[in-house]
Amino acid sequence: MILSEYKAKAKLDDKVQAEQAKYICFYQYKENGVTSFSMSDISHWFIDFGYSQINVSRLKSNLIKGKNKSFTISKTNKDLVEFIPIQLENLIQELNVLWNDTETVVSNSELLDEGKFCGKRGYLDKLIKQINHTYKNNCYDACAVLLRRVFEIVLVLSFQKNGIENEITKPDGTHMMLEGITKKAAGNIILKIPKRISDNFDSFRDVGNSSAHNITYIAIRKDIDNISRAYRVMLEELYNKAGLL
Repeated sequence: MILSEYKAKAKLDDKVQAEQAKYICFYQYKENGVTSFSMSDISHWFIDFGYSQINVSRLKSNLIKGKNKSFTISKTNKDLVEFIPIQLENLIQELNVLWNDTETVVSNSELLDEGKFCGKRGYLDKLIKQINHTYKNNCYDACAVLLRRVFEIVLVLSFQKNGIENEITKPDGTHMMLEGITKKAAGNIILKIPKRISDNFDSFRDVGNSSAHNITYIAIRKDIDNISRAYRVMLEELYNKAGLL
């Protein structure tokens, strides 16, 4: 969406400067995937949108202080600001229609740390965000199936990264079923996955299988919570094995 179109549809001219900044940053989030913002960039964007030069220090104070604040200082870089999660959710609900958005998934590390596990592979980002979104919205069967899928993916990536994908590849060129992959991974002398992690492989697989294949089973939050800590430990281990961390 071009600047002038967004400016008109979002009615930026009718808003006070702090609100304008919030909406301008959301435009950058939608169009360019920006999630952390420097005041220097915000100042330049104001000019791009046809507004006058801003007083940077005063605007920053208005953005991060007071009951109407929309941003918080980034945890990883004190020179950047990030949307307060509820503010970003509100903007998405209000403005996604302008893009006819059918892709954005609202999530905020509800189950898996997006700061750690996202930004490595685009397809993993989307799945992890779906995991967090489904967990937050009580869709536990969907969450369980997605957890199983990500588990299988990072196992396969670990075999690929270490040059041993042939060990889990069938004669027709496809991969083994997950049960076979986990058995191969648990005792693999190249992957060297700690037993304290591989001992939980069946639990990760079973939770997803129950939600996918048991016609009377309905997952509840406790089913996910019971494996959540072990799952995060496993995911970090396999991200390292796959060269993603």
